[in-house]
Amino acid sequence: MQDQIKAVIYARCSTDESRQDVDLQLKELTRYAKAYGWDYDEVSEYGSGFKGEQPKLNEIVEKIRRRYYNILLVYSLDRFSREHPKKTNALLDSIVYDFKCRFIALKEGIDSDNEMVWHAIRPLFSYFANVFSRQLSEKIRAGIRNKKEKGLFRGGRPKKKVDTSRLQSIIENNGRLPLRKLTSLYNDRIPRDQRIGYTTLSKALTSASVKLHS
Repeated sequence: MQDQIKAVIYARCSTDESRQDVDLQLKELTRYAKAYGWDYDEVSEYGSGFKGEQPKLNEIVEKIRRRYYNILLVYSLDRFSREHPKKTNALLDSIVYDFKCRFIALKEGIDSDNEMVWHAIRPLFSYFANVFSRQLSEKIRAGIRNKKEKGLFRGGRPKKKVDTSRLQSIIENNGRLPLRKLTSLYNDRIPRDQRIGYTTLSKALTSASVKLHS
């Protein structure tokens, strides 16, 4: 393992969850890394931890394999993965033992440096993460079936529209901003169901008029 500590912070939320959750994860994770004086990179993505739709996590694991990082820091184990416990635990053991990278999940207090927690507690949480995801998926399917029976189902969740006037006003008043900060300002003081994520805002900037970038 390299002498200098280089951590990677990984935050994730599913496509059916509030994307603001990623901001909350990053806030806690960066605070933890800074408290220990670690050099770190931030990586976040939106995808199903149950279906394994996590290309950025795959990139992180590859960098860990090449010894670029020696600490992987996540907010909770279910943010890391909700796949079958056997698959999740095999990946974690490979990260820790084969690639010599320390793994920490803040919420559950999981730390691969603590052998008792790693071998006795960690498998339980990987099991709970998978069970929760399976139960949630079944609840969603049951809800859709119920709406279909009542003739109330109109397809998936409607796409959220970006208020370009609001977006332009924020840019004019604040100048050029990082995407995360711009999204945070846009979502400030508006109803939760109207808030947007980075991807939606980025697409709006790409398709909107040039005025938004001035």
